[in-house]
Formats: sequence, structure tokens, C-alpha cells
Amino acid sequence: MKSNDIFKSIAKQNGVSEEEVKREIEKSIAEACKNPNAPINNIGKGKVPTPEEVMEHVLREVAKSKMS
Repeated sequence: MKSNDIFKSIAKQNGVSEEEVKREIEKSIAEACKNPNAPINNIGKGKVPTPEEVMEHVLREVAKSKMS
């Protein structure tokens, strides 16, 4: 499953737009990044990871755990 499919699914389940889902995730990411020691700070290319970068990271970690 791709991250955009997940955002669409969440939006549909909650009766909101995909953009609203991403905005809410961005808020959560920004809050998590306030802690300089948070693992989320190591995700992505910029100072604050995008929702897509976080979701891709999560999907990779889940796939790794299923292979173990």
C-alpha cells in the first residue's frame, strides 16, 4: 500500500478531505519534532519530515518487522 492510498483511506473513513488528513498529520509531526531527541527528527530530507516521508518510513519499518 502506498502512503497516498493510506491518506485517502483515512479521509474516506472520517468523512474529510485528504488535504485535511495531511494537515492534521503535519501538526502532529511538528509537535513531535519539538523534542530534539525524538526519533522522528531522523526521518526525511528537511528539518521537519513531510507526512509522506513519515508514512513511507512507517511502511518500511512494518515491512522489515514482517520479514523477521
